[in-house]
Amino acid sequence: MKQCSTLCLLLALLMSIEVLPAQTPFWTQDFAGGFPAGWTTTDASNQNVLWTWCDNPGKGQMGGCPPIFNDPLNQQEPFKASTATNGFMTLDSDKPGGLPANHISRLTSAPINCSGRSQVFVTFETHIGVYEVSAETGAILRVSTNGSTWTSFTIFPGLTTQVRWSDNPTIPVIDISSVAANQPNVILQWQWTGNWEYFWNLDDVKLYDQNPTPAHNLAIGNFFYPASSFAQPVSQIITDTFSFGANLSNLGRLTQTNIVLRASVLTETDEEIWADSITIPSLNNTVRDSFFELPNRFVPDQLPVGIYKIRYNVRADSTDLVPGNNTKGSPFLVTNAIFSKEVLPEQAYRPGNLPQEWYVANLYTMSPLSQDKYKAVLAQFTFATNQDQLPIKDVEASIYLLRVKDNVNFNAPGGFDDASFLSPDLDWVGVAAYSAPDTMVGGLMQEVELLDLNTSLVGVDLDKGARYLLAVGYAAPSNATFHAFNDDVSYFFPSTFIFTDRWYTGGFGPDVNAVIRMVIALVSTTDEKPLADNTLRIMPNPVVNVLNLVVELEQPTDATITIADMSGRVIWMQDYPAMTSQRLSYPLPNLSAGAYLARIATPNGTLTKKFVVQK
Repeated sequence: MKQCSTLCLLLALLMSIEVLPAQTPFWTQDFAGGFPAGWTTTDASNQNVLWTWCDNPGKGQMGGCPPIFNDPLNQQEPFKASTATNGFMTLDSDKPGGLPANHISRLTSAPINCSGRSQVFVTFETHIGVYEVSAETGAILRVSTNGSTWTSFTIFPGLTTQVRWSDNPTIPVIDISSVAANQPNVILQWQWTGNWEYFWNLDDVKLYDQNPTPAHNLAIGNFFYPASSFAQPVSQIITDTFSFGANLSNLGRLTQTNIVLRASVLTETDEEIWADSITIPSLNNTVRDSFFELPNRFVPDQLPVGIYKIRYNVRADSTDLVPGNNTKGSPFLVTNAIFSKEVLPEQAYRPGNLPQEWYVANLYTMSPLSQDKYKAVLAQFTFATNQDQLPIKDVEASIYLLRVKDNVNFNAPGGFDDASFLSPDLDWVGVAAYSAPDTMVGGLMQEVELLDLNTSLVGVDLDKGARYLLAVGYAAPSNATFHAFNDDVSYFFPSTFIFTDRWYTGGFGPDVNAVIRMVIALVSTTDEKPLADNTLRIMPNPVVNVLNLVVELEQPTDATITIADMSGRVIWMQDYPAMTSQRLSYPLPNLSAGAYLARIATPNGTLTKKFVVQK
């Protein structure tokens, strides 16, 4: 059985299609009306895994059509080829299940006349999903002029079982001139060697006698995600230094000159708050995924709670003919109290060779400059199961909070002792136990209180500047659980960790981020070193919709203003450098009626006052 499961929620992804510029092909096949005359389908493994014709990409697995893997794990839409609605060819590798040997399924064209064509390029629109055998080697185009001697061409470079899915559609441009130029009988064959993969769709095959690749086509590939976590509390993000860089490719026919790669940080409404750029003199048409780093850094020391965006853009002297791949980006969040590596659960995974127990953990870092002290109070996570294997209400988990010792370097060989779960490089400081409720369904966020390992009280004190692993562990029979993940962000540094036989600091991959969130709160709402009572006044009290605070400090002082509930859970927080006398107003329209705390913290002490919200 495939090692995957689905969560009971859906996420729609927008997928871009890059369309080749208009040129006139000398031969086309769009599979309108049925299986083309003169074409054949065979399985050289004699297991009868054959190509079929489908008349409707949205039909699903019936009448020769492929299933639509639109679950949160795979997130695939129906085939989006240009003429898919009038019919296309498909091979369903998933339907026969696990086979005793790989199928070798072939779709072979009738002979095509390429006489008088000194160059021959083939393009087609395609979509494939693999699981056991990489598409890079398993799904190929073969070309022949006699039906017995074949030359192979790669269709999906880099598409391994880790990548799994191609774009929908992918439109390769393949130069087959070495075989097909000036030949009267050219035979095309799409061959798939695989075993219990997903499907391979094919449509809109075209032959050209000149290269249809756009002359100018720069593309941004993977980019450096600068935030250490997708979501960070406002009190902790203030020292998270952002670095920037991106992979660039020249996918056009011609060398590009004076390329400008620009990175920016924006608010939710696209107000730019920081930007940097570099100029690259030239990129020739062989450059693929070359990494370029921008020189400057961004330190988000004054970002209030909200949604922000990272954006990368590339341009050059020439007008880009495929502008859809010139811009990429991703959001990050500044929160009141939550650390998170993701926006929401999308997939669910577990180790392939299932151990008796396994753990998944996220790495979170505390700011060394926060004026107040904080504690970890809650862990939030979610998961799924195959119900016939493990009823979801039977899942049990153990939660650990582990402080990373200061001298540990995850990036250096030997910089971390990864041999045991409770590594000597980790201090066990917090714990929780979890049992799924009867009402649990896959993808529903769960929340447990973290207990201090020494005191057994709720809340684990967090040291300034320290790193912590928040881990969730599953022991047999709960080891069959699929933990929830999200693949929207690629972290180019240790972020999500997996422990099976040892710690794997790369997790399941740089863009496979565990849904394990940490909620923090103030350590204490009492003032061990109180400031003068007139340092902070609340006007008026009770509060209806707006909290007004008057601050009086004798000299410029770095201060942090925090609004929290009576348990210390942070509702709002802001740092103020060199603060003196100031009147502050905070709209509080969403607070329920009840008692709350307003607190000022400085290097000289703290002062906490209670206020009441009336509705």
